[in-house]
Formats: sequence, C-alpha cells, structure tokens
Amino acid sequence: MKIQVNKNQQATNFKTHVGTIIMIAEQTAKQGMTAFKYPIPRDQGINYWTLISEVEEQTEQSVYVGQKSVSDTHIKFTIRD
Repeated sequence: MKIQVNKNQQATNFKTHVGTIIMIAEQTAKQGMTAFKYPIPRDQGINYWTLISEVEEQTEQSVYVGQKSVSDTHIKFTIRD
C-alpha cells in the first residue's frame, strides 16, 4: 500500500490554523482578555512550533507564546497590551 501525502492540503490546513488563531486573538482582545488557549493540531502534518512562529510573525509579536505555555493538548497564546 502506498501512502500519499497531499502537501497542498497540509499548506492549506496550516494557513487555516494561523488565520483561526489570529481571528480568536482579535476577538479575545475585543473582550478585554489577554490570553486564550488553542488546541494543538494533531495528525495533520503541522509542526506546532512552526505554527507558533508564524502567528507571532504575522502579528508582529503582539500575539505570542511564553516558554511554558505549551501543554500536551493546548497552546496558550498571550496578547500584548
């Protein structure tokens, strides 16, 4: 059995997760909160450290992850004031 990986779908999933995290961050900030948790994507070919780096880069470090903010199931994002 040959297993094929659809790289285009992985890239699409990655962009979707980044966009979703940024949208959640915007909604969280509007509610006056400074942190939220996002479930770590599993079995999608997504490296969560790359995901974190991309979110931090796209938000110019205004949404970031602290050193101890990753658990087995969630990533805790913090929003700068």
